[in-house]
Amino acid sequence: MRFRVSPTLRIATGLLLAVLLGVVGYHVLHWRIPGSSEALLEQADEKSWVNNWIAAEPLYRQAENGFIRNHEPSKALYAHVSEIPAQSESSISVPAQLAELTDDLSLPQAQDPETRLRILTILGMLEVNYDSAMARATWVQVEALARQRHHYLLASRAIGEQGIAAFLLGDIATAKKNVVKAWTVAKVADPAAHIRYASVYGTGLVELQKYGEALGPLDEAIKVSKDKPDVAYPTIAVNAKVEALSGMGRNQEALALASEAMQRASNYHLAGHLYELYQARASVYGRMGQWDRAADDYSRAIQYAKQLSYWRGITQADGLLAKAHLQQGELQPALTAVDEAIQANKQIPDELYFVPRDLAIKAEILAKLGDAKSSDELYRKSTDLIDALLSKVPTPTVERQLLGQLSEVYARYFASLSNRGKNREAFRAIERARGRVEAQALEDHEPVAPHEPSTAEKLLTNLNLRLLDTDDLGSRQDILQTIYDTEQQINPNFKPDHFSTEPVNLIELQRDLRPSELMLEYVLDEPNSYVLAISKTDVKRYTLKAKSELEREAADYRSEVVKQKADDGLARQLFDDLIKPVSSYGRAQSIIVVPDGKLHLLPFAALSDGGQYVLTSHLVTVVPSGTVFHILRHREQHLAIEPMPYLGVAAWTINRPKKTLFFGILRAASGPERSELIALPESRHEVESIASDLPKPDTVLLGSAATETQFKRLPLNQYNVLHLALHGYADMEYSDPIPDQRTIGDG
Repeated sequence: MRFRVSPTLRIATGLLLAVLLGVVGYHVLHWRIPGSSEALLEQADEKSWVNNWIAAEPLYRQAENGFIRNHEPSKALYAHVSEIPAQSESSISVPAQLAELTDDLSLPQAQDPETRLRILTILGMLEVNYDSAMARATWVQVEALARQRHHYLLASRAIGEQGIAAFLLGDIATAKKNVVKAWTVAKVADPAAHIRYASVYGTGLVELQKYGEALGPLDEAIKVSKDKPDVAYPTIAVNAKVEALSGMGRNQEALALASEAMQRASNYHLAGHLYELYQARASVYGRMGQWDRAADDYSRAIQYAKQLSYWRGITQADGLLAKAHLQQGELQPALTAVDEAIQANKQIPDELYFVPRDLAIKAEILAKLGDAKSSDELYRKSTDLIDALLSKVPTPTVERQLLGQLSEVYARYFASLSNRGKNREAFRAIERARGRVEAQALEDHEPVAPHEPSTAEKLLTNLNLRLLDTDDLGSRQDILQTIYDTEQQINPNFKPDHFSTEPVNLIELQRDLRPSELMLEYVLDEPNSYVLAISKTDVKRYTLKAKSELEREAADYRSEVVKQKADDGLARQLFDDLIKPVSSYGRAQSIIVVPDGKLHLLPFAALSDGGQYVLTSHLVTVVPSGTVFHILRHREQHLAIEPMPYLGVAAWTINRPKKTLFFGILRAASGPERSELIALPESRHEVESIASDLPKPDTVLLGSAATETQFKRLPLNQYNVLHLALHGYADMEYSDPIPDQRTIGDG
């Protein structure tokens, strides 16, 4: 999780007073007969309250059996659902667990408020990894019911969990506010929650590659844990600190910390913690280039995952083990590991989301073994499976995971083809991926509540497994058609043809380009990235730095941009890495950039060759894909012969002094506070000039007439051009879009 918490924010006095003076709730011990079900339940609650669910699980099981014998169904249900967190690693299906908990809420014994509160709490814990919107709604219920029951610390935790869910949904303001409230209370009265929020905050900073800054909260979490030995071991904080130290180049310290944590986890026989720690240490060895040791650690992680029947863990670690073997040129062991990863994923057929990545790894291995034909078939199978899985994604979280794998799979396929000089096929592969992402963005996917799968949904799962097991191209196409037909039965509005848009042919794209234009299509990957330079007469691929290096440089430059600083060194470094290798750049007058990954947030026009910014010598255009460029270019040609209705909106029409070129770029690329939004220079002239150049009829909304209400009253679907000359910015650290934050004319 990633949070930037301002120390100036304070928790409401009333809530803090309630926490300090109120009754905490069910985890306070009362006198009970030793060994009774009630005593066992209270002991288990004490352990689970400090997140020691593993130690609590056998106590809950004993208590459940006792309550069943005593005919106390509400307490039995309370104990039963409390066993789930400790069992979640070996669960066959997270959706199945969520469906069971949802059904439990409707049982008569769940009407007991304490039992209902416990079910909702466990549900919220699991939902955060399934769908953030569902988790947020559940934690709202937990907060309300906890307050009613005077469990004020639990209510505070629920606020913090709402903040984590809000962050994952892109609502950064709410995330900051809620997490600060919960963290402040936790520091005063709730060590387990204190560890959690310090851990997730530090982990977020690690994800942002702010390693030095992350050490503060991570050390805070680890220190609190040492001071409170009854609290569960802070695995999240330790793993994140290992990664932070390694990211700073302090690899020996990272290895020492991981080894120390392993010793402690071994003393308590914590297989789940050891699984995570061995993976963390393996990643350090990988950074150091010691792939033999990395492979050993991944193998140990797999052993612990097998102890737990943790199929997701086996799948993940085996895939990484295969990559480690690949780095050493050990192709047969790599093939064995990736096959085991695929087989493990089949044990959770409702969650085949790792398989496309593993198929791509296997394809890479086969290519190195000299079997190019089988390699290409596996890449195609991987992309077919992604299409099938994307056709019905249950939640946006799963969709993002699949789209992330889509990019990785197609990047590897692109590299495989272009390494053999097949640039035309490589271009088609990467364009198909980008077209799929664009098509998916147009779909409005409502999260699907966990439920028992219907007959049709079970059929889809079986079809996906058949698709995975089929090598014959014709059979695969038949299975895909059956998948689409089944989807049509489940959802009559499903449109499989929406996803089958053909990417533009490379020769067609070259015909679209003018002699002065050069398209730079980037593909980020590890250990190398690539740029395909396409002109009207030539296509050439260039090899660039690794994805991790390029994205780190881009993030550093964006950070300087946000601070409104002119970092000529970074601007030149990025120019040298991304543009300078392209020999035809100097001959072009206009460059058309197709970014990839975090390069979407990089202002290419502000890069510098050491003497001048790109913007001063070239016209820079950014498009999401070559296919989109092809569509737009032909639309331009169509515009010349047919009327094109135009709508232009300029809410701010007061002229202001012009800024210098560089700081104009900085302001455009950074995100101002709402109070900083000033009148846009020349916005009225911009809108009116374009309107005068385009065929009539047109509509122009200016100044006070440019309101959201007025805009929505217009027949927007009848306009071919919508031009909004308004403020807009991308958050450089938290780049996910914030849903339903659309404003016209009011900032």
